[in-house]
Amino acid sequence: MAVIGTALLALITFVVNMYLSRKRLQKDAKEAARLNKVAEEANEVKSRFLANMSYNIRIPLNNVVGFSQLLSTDMGLDEKEKQEYSEIIQTNSTELIQLVNDVLDLSRLEAKMMKFQIQECEIREMCSDLVGMARINSDGHIHAQLETEVESQVLKMDANRFNQAVINMLLYPVPNDTDREVKMRLERDERNELLIFHIINSPLADPAFSSQQVSIRLKINQLLFEHFGGSFIISEEEGTPITFTISYKE
Repeated sequence: MAVIGTALLALITFVVNMYLSRKRLQKDAKEAARLNKVAEEANEVKSRFLANMSYNIRIPLNNVVGFSQLLSTDMGLDEKEKQEYSEIIQTNSTELIQLVNDVLDLSRLEAKMMKFQIQECEIREMCSDLVGMARINSDGHIHAQLETEVESQVLKMDANRFNQAVINMLLYPVPNDTDREVKMRLERDERNELLIFHIINSPLADPAFSSQQVSIRLKINQLLFEHFGGSFIISEEEGTPITFTISYKE
């Protein structure tokens, strides 16, 4: 009887182990299927992204090549036409360089390989300067204002990256001569040791200026502020406010 009991116990253990192994295999199979689906979706998104980028790069590149050939081969151009073509080449070259730089920055941030030059920055002073730069760089079309009760706050961060991200939120992403009121509001969350920024009526968040280039810049901003312990959110409320935060913890 003891032998039969031992054999029965061994059989039951074997069956239970087989059942558990089968459940694990089923779970692993489901997880593998889920991961495969995620990978397929990621590849699809990547393919669409590359297709859009190819289109966005091809246009300015064709303009640069085409008008450069005209300048070098058409001897009948007058000075006005030469100036016009040169300006087209310059504009498209600048757009192409900016697009390539944005894609490279996005790739570095996603791979966590971005190199930062960290230094101490007085944030109130920096924000005031950025508002002034927005007015100047837009030829006065962006009427930018800074609202804050924060007297002084030092952050350790990459000043150049911060300035570029914020100025992009204050200015039009494409040439535009429409007057626009843009407000930058700075607050301090002492409990969570965060600085909270609001950009009200930001052109970068305006659906009217939506494009692949704008999407890349928004993604760059998100990854940048997350790197510095903060967040980046675009609200769907009226005025298309952008809210981003940065930690000032030591």
